[in-house]
Amino acid sequence: MRDMIAKLKPVIGGTKVVKMTVHPTHASVDVPRKDDPEVYDSYDYRDGTVTGPRSGSTFDTPLIDLATFNWDALPSLLKKAKSDLGARAPISHHMIVEPDYSFASMKQVLLVYASDTYSRGGYLVVSPQGKVLKVVS
Repeated sequence: MRDMIAKLKPVIGGTKVVKMTVHPTHASVDVPRKDDPEVYDSYDYRDGTVTGPRSGSTFDTPLIDLATFNWDALPSLLKKAKSDLGARAPISHHMIVEPDYSFASMKQVLLVYASDTYSRGGYLVVSPQGKVLKVVS
């Protein structure tokens, strides 16, 4: 994650984003336009390379700063998601950096998903500090 953020930072002009979705092989990042802060452009990250922008849309959520997350907690969070979310043989996992999550007291969170071939699973709602706030399965 740190390497990806370091490669994104000069391209997107910082670490504040509208939203980010991370899969094992790639990520998608929505970034507010500097010349029109009511809309965002999307960038992709794959194999160490950032591509984009593509036109996104309007948004009305606060920005979220990727630099505020405790990425050291990520390995244990992925392990917990795979073991605690009811997926018998997890085959899919991804994360969403969410700026305005409605179902917890903390709005800016990391959602860590795991599921199996039969769509059993769920997600962890995690604070930027790496604390699990809620388990949804």
